[in-house]
Formats: sequence, structure tokens, C-alpha cells
Amino acid sequence: MRLLLIAGGYGAVVRQYITSMTEVINDEELILGSAARYIAESAPEPDGVLVTDEALTMNAEKDRRDLEALISGLAAYRPSPVPVVLVTADSWKPKEWEGLCAKFPQVRVIVSDYIRITPELVGQGISLAGSGPIPAAGAARMGARETTAGRDAVKGKEPEASPSRKSFLDRFRPKPKERNTPEPTDALTRELNRISLGISRVVAVTGHRGSGVTSTAVNLASEAGRRGLTALIVDLDIDYRSTNMYFGSFHETTKRDEDINASLIRTLARPQDYAATAFPINANVWLTGLGYGFDDTRLIGQFVTEARLTGLLSLLRNRFNLIVLDLPLDLLGQYSEIMIHIDSFGLCVPNDLYSVLSTLRNVENGLHKEQAAYLNAKSKLVVTKYNDRSRFKGEIFMPESVCRVLTSGLMDSFTYEMKVAGHVPYSSDFDSQIESDVPLVYTSAHYEQAYGNILLRLLEGTG
Repeated sequence: MRLLLIAGGYGAVVRQYITSMTEVINDEELILGSAARYIAESAPEPDGVLVTDEALTMNAEKDRRDLEALISGLAAYRPSPVPVVLVTADSWKPKEWEGLCAKFPQVRVIVSDYIRITPELVGQGISLAGSGPIPAAGAARMGARETTAGRDAVKGKEPEASPSRKSFLDRFRPKPKERNTPEPTDALTRELNRISLGISRVVAVTGHRGSGVTSTAVNLASEAGRRGLTALIVDLDIDYRSTNMYFGSFHETTKRDEDINASLIRTLARPQDYAATAFPINANVWLTGLGYGFDDTRLIGQFVTEARLTGLLSLLRNRFNLIVLDLPLDLLGQYSEIMIHIDSFGLCVPNDLYSVLSTLRNVENGLHKEQAAYLNAKSKLVVTKYNDRSRFKGEIFMPESVCRVLTSGLMDSFTYEMKVAGHVPYSSDFDSQIESDVPLVYTSAHYEQAYGNILLRLLEGTG
């Protein structure tokens, strides 16, 4: 099958899931607005067209005009209508394109049940695009049922057929046994599984420098990916850029690819093209940050701003289950306007008095009283590098005790009671993360459980 792929920057991702049975006829990245021109200039004669959200604009009327121009262009080269399939994660699109589907029966819309388009959905879209031209006689019937058929395709079901009449003897036949879906055996997995894959959360991991902020951000995103959630790490610590140390593949790519070296700048400039500007750590986890070699201070000043970051969060929170911001406390004041867009803060504090006082000192120096109070109210404590021998006033400095001391009135605007998200025991494995390029969650069930609990608590009751 000859496929015309209209997916913007996401086309590079889609191509990874295309089999040898399908030939993508366009080498250049296309958006819907440029597709008609491409058809007129290249006359490619595709068998089907696949469109994704990244090819669309925020203007529904313009998208409608561009689609009609594409269909007219295809009609000039093919006598029969060419199937055009939109694969979307936007649940409003079927309603928005209802008139188009009625007018053009070759237009189909399939909607993802997840917050992001999955490889399975891409495959279904390609199959639908290759289903052959639509007979004109079936136009009205196809247009009326297209959205339902598309939704069924996403869920792996066949469109419903008209029910056949049951035999009188059917009532005497034994009923088939119901298949019970196995339930997870451990409590953490059961609780995380209750969180819908349709969630969308922005979590900022913060704390004073040296408290394990980057390690926590990396492991939370990695654990989310292990649990089937999609996650994007945004490294806003542009002075230290520590994610380069945790992901050697990202660091090595920045040395030879200028686009990835400037990943954070490019993603802030065009968040809708994240598939081309962010770096895929694996199928579920993406990273955007700066390589060590990027030193254009003018571009940093132009693009690493509150306004750009607000735009990124507004758009990409609908493409990922979880966005994790690596944002140390001393930088939080520079982005205080985005605090309202953050669902929860993971406040990293080791269980020693020096860390407690350093945390409060950073908050006091970097934020106004109202902002400090907001941070306090939206934070859950992550005790990093937990030392079970640490003492405070003669007793073991437990995570709950760290919370009480933090909010005991040492700082006037930091007195709201805080909950504990969890703690991570300190060991030499903390340092080996950088040497081995393997996050802690992959090294043992112990760390997997620790970060799984923290992830669960940070996702609970937010949004």
C-alpha cells in the first residue's frame, strides 16, 4: 500500500511502526495545510492517507478548508475517493469533523482511549487507510456510522453486526463461563492500576541542591513508564543539566545532533512538534533538556521563559500522562507564574536538620510569602537518601517528623501540614545510577516499590 503520511514532526515516530507492506510516499514532513500543495506538485497517487493531531492547527475552520483542498487535490489524480483517516487523541474531533465525514464518506476518524496515540492505534489507522476506495453508493451509510466504527477499532472490536435470531434450543445450551481478569497481587500495583491511563498530571520535583531532585525526577518518570504511563521529563536546571549524567544515550546524541543538543529550546519554541524535538528514552519516557555543548545564552533568554513554559504545559499535558519538571528550589522563583499550572510538588528533603533548614532558607530567599504558602500547600514530602540512623532530639528522624519540623513555624509562610509521599533509603546505588546509566527503579524490587509509592502519592488527589 502507498501511504501519504500527514503527521508533522510526529511522522518520524509513526514511521517506526510502519511495516514492509506499506510504503510512505512522502519523504518530507507534512502538515494538513501543506498537503494539497504537495499533491499538486508531486502527483503521488496514494492508496490511503493517514493524518495525526500534530498535522492540525488549533483552528478548526482552517483544518476543514485544508482537508477539503486535500480531497480535491486527490480527486484530480484518482477516480475513486481515497480513504483519509485521522488518528486522534482528541475526543472532540469526531463531533468537530462530523460534517466532513458526512460530506466525504472516505474521511474516517478514530479516537484513542488513551491520552496519547499508541502504536496499536497507528497500525489500525494504517489498516483503515488501506481498506480501499469507498463506493459512492455507500456514502450516506458510511458517514453515519464512521465514528462508532472508529471507536470500536481503537478498542480492538469489530463493528457490531445486526443480531441474528436465536434458536429455541439455545436456551437449553450451557452458558459459556465468564473469563475472570487476573487481579494484581500486590497492593501498590492494584492502586496504581486504578489510576486511569487517561490522567494528565504535571509534577514539579524540587528541593535544595544536593537533595536528590534530578534522581527523583528521573526515577519517577522511569517508574511511570514501567507502569504503562507516558511521561515527559523537562530539565529546567539549565546551569547543571544533570539529566545528561543519568541518560547516557541522550548525552551522546547531543554531541552529534544539534537539534537534540538544543532540545529544550526547540520544544519550548514548538511544543506541538515534541516528537521531533524531545528525546525518546524508551517507548513511554521522553526527555527535553539541553546538552552540555549548548551555550547560546541569547536563545536561552529568549525561549526559557515563563510564557513559553506555560504554553508547553498547556499543550503537552494533553499528550502525556505525566510531565515531570526537574526544578530546584533556587530556580523556582524564576518560574513562579507557572506554579498554578503544576498539580503537585515533590519536595525532596533528606532526613537531617541541615537539609530541613537549607530547604526553608531556599524557599525564603526565592519566593514571596504567598508563593511560599502555595508551595507548602501543594507539596508532598519525598525523603531522599533516607538514613535510618539519623536522630533529632534523641529520636529517629522519621519522614513524618521531617514534615512536622518543616512546618513547625521556623518559617512564617510555611506552616500548612504536609503529607509524606514516601522515602528512598540511601545506599551506594545512588551514585552508581550515573556510572551505570540505569535508574534505581530498574535495579531492585526495593527501589521499584519505593518510587512506585511516591508516584502514587504524588498522583493522588491532584488535577
